[in-house]
Amino acid sequence: MEWGDSMFKQMRYFISVVDTGSFTKAAEECYISQSAISQQIKSLEDELDVKLLKRNKKSFSLTSAGEYFYNHAKNVLEEVDKLCEKTKEIDEDENVLKI
Repeated sequence: MEWGDSMFKQMRYFISVVDTGSFTKAAEECYISQSAISQQIKSLEDELDVKLLKRNKKSFSLTSAGEYFYNHAKNVLEEVDKLCEKTKEIDEDENVLKI
């Protein structure tokens, strides 16, 4: 499995869908169309080769794998956000010291 920007985006989209309980609300939150977010979740499932969501007509629930992925993806993305934030802080501090 190749990790890249698209995987992180898909993880964010998946978390948004679960957090909002809605593909439509998640799409609005992520500034993409509902069909695009649905396609991204499907691509994520295809890439992982697992079903993350049990889809019903107008709702969904998490599979066991989906629940595991959701919880750990949230932690991973929080760590990535912290990593980026801290890296920027270090750079800003270094640039201030050079002046």
